[in-house]
Amino acid sequence: MTVVPALTTVGQMRHGDHLLLGYDTDEERETVLAAFLLDGLASGHRGLLLPPADIPAGVALSFLEMHGCRVDEEVAAGRLCVDGHLAGPEGLWDLDEVIRREARRAVGDGFLALRVGTEILRAQAGQGLKTLHDSELLLDPVFASLPVLGICQYDRRVFDEAELAPIAGLHHGRVGADEVWRDDLLSITRTFVPPGLALAGEIDDSNVTAVARALQAERARALARTAHGVRARLDLGGVHFIDVGALRLLVFCALDLSAAGGTLELSGVAPHIRRVMRVAGWDRVPGLRIEPQGEPP
Repeated sequence: MTVVPALTTVGQMRHGDHLLLGYDTDEERETVLAAFLLDGLASGHRGLLLPPADIPAGVALSFLEMHGCRVDEEVAAGRLCVDGHLAGPEGLWDLDEVIRREARRAVGDGFLALRVGTEILRAQAGQGLKTLHDSELLLDPVFASLPVLGICQYDRRVFDEAELAPIAGLHHGRVGADEVWRDDLLSITRTFVPPGLALAGEIDDSNVTAVARALQAERARALARTAHGVRARLDLGGVHFIDVGALRLLVFCALDLSAAGGTLELSGVAPHIRRVMRVAGWDRVPGLRIEPQGEPP
């Protein structure tokens, strides 16, 4: 029986966690890594990035500026660091020693823990991934004995799933982006391929404000990503109840996007919800597109 590695959201990570992030887009990588490092700053941890290229710290960490982080100040204060160790062809062989040393140094400098993000290059994997396998295996004692949390990043556009499956088994599980919202009725999760939101559960007046807030953020995300037109996507495949007020919110959002030249695309709409929208005429408002069932997003 195949064992599926547990998925932990980045906000749920604890000391000792050594998790794998297999990402499909740069946005997904930066979203997870930004939350990981910014949570560390808020928790009295030092953040250490081991990027794939020998680039200045301010450049390697520049994506954090979009999240309100003053990178130059954090680097100057020693709260964020970048080490080009993995940029070299031999970068993997003593990775455990590097992280062990940096974890001890962080504690010695007064930090409560070290958060480390490594980016593994395909060229570093070695023949049959043996080198990478050994390197990941040696990391476990480090995470077990020191106050350190780590995310090993693997680009799924470079590593296929058949390669990542055995590597994932060398970690404590996989890590994913934090949920946008969760209550007793509804969960809202950000998706990256395609970019959008996935909703599951029930939407009523108790959580419609959370949906409105998520839609507003998703609208800004869609407006910033115009390569294929302004499109905000909602996967409603897990929604089995939505009240009229929430449906009207979707219509309002579609009209707003239409005014900006965009569309709101809904997929996975249950037949009974689709019927309500059709009867009300809401399936024909400008800017709203409901994908036929079975059509890929």
